[in-house]
Amino acid sequence: MKRAFAIIASLLAACTVPMATWAQSASQQLRIIVPYPPGGTTDMIARLTAHKLGELTGQQSIVENRPGAGGNIGTQGVARAARDGLTVGISAVNTFSINPHLVKDLPYDPVKDLEPICLVGFMPNIIVVNPSVPARSLGELIALARKQPLSFSSPGSGTSVHLAGELLNEGAGISLQHVPYKGDAPALQDVLGGRIEVMVANLPGAIEHVRAGKLRPIAITGARRSPLLPDVPTVQEQGVTPFDVSAWFLFFAPAGIPADRMGALVGTFREALQQPDLREKLARAGIDVQPLPPQEVKGLMAADSKRYGALIRKLNLAWQ
Repeated sequence: MKRAFAIIASLLAACTVPMATWAQSASQQLRIIVPYPPGGTTDMIARLTAHKLGELTGQQSIVENRPGAGGNIGTQGVARAARDGLTVGISAVNTFSINPHLVKDLPYDPVKDLEPICLVGFMPNIIVVNPSVPARSLGELIALARKQPLSFSSPGSGTSVHLAGELLNEGAGISLQHVPYKGDAPALQDVLGGRIEVMVANLPGAIEHVRAGKLRPIAITGARRSPLLPDVPTVQEQGVTPFDVSAWFLFFAPAGIPADRMGALVGTFREALQQPDLREKLARAGIDVQPLPPQEVKGLMAADSKRYGALIRKLNLAWQ
């Protein structure tokens, strides 16, 4: 017990000044809004980080799920929250760089209404095929797609994995036919059943099927191979360059929080995400942890907004 107290004390002593300021100013619990149902990757990140924040600051955080409208309801809740630093959110690339181009009456402005706290990191997608498809590499898949019609599934039109598939079409000069589903499970199920040939899938959702031999991995969509599947080469390694398409996750707050409290949140979250045990847990879920500060996050948001916005207009998906 004495050793445990000593470890906690050393962690708190090692915290930055912003972390201490946040702990002193927050007399209530921090609330982290997840705009998706429990059980997904975003929810998992929120709960693991909340636990680590509790260890570091001595204050427990509440994780609240507010799903609906593709994440827009929960995000709007953060945008309208009090500017006291006690309500933050977590979401993915779609909230900041995709939805603004898809939804005409988006109930928040990602630039004016929200302020990034800290990037969590990146998670690559994986291109998989049903084992009956006679392709074992990206080059073979591209050659096959030029000879015969092939389809790829996604959890919905305009989702990040749908757009990743369209970027593959664009980069490889092929025309995989998109088949949208209502969610990841049915999209994956039809690839497992052989009704659809290809899927650009989130890595955590597909990896066990790959390991079981029920899906054949073709390529990782990120800039580097995934440590979870080190033998699967990237798209770029297989000749389609440049190609770096990954999901990313971000903690954010309502715009207008006083600078000292915002600085405290930034320091606290970055400190939590730099802890080795939390980084290891997130890495096991396929996340390349990179707790980038707000200014770097804003650059990432703008670059992906430009890329996905141009693609959405090209596909005539805007203002659904």
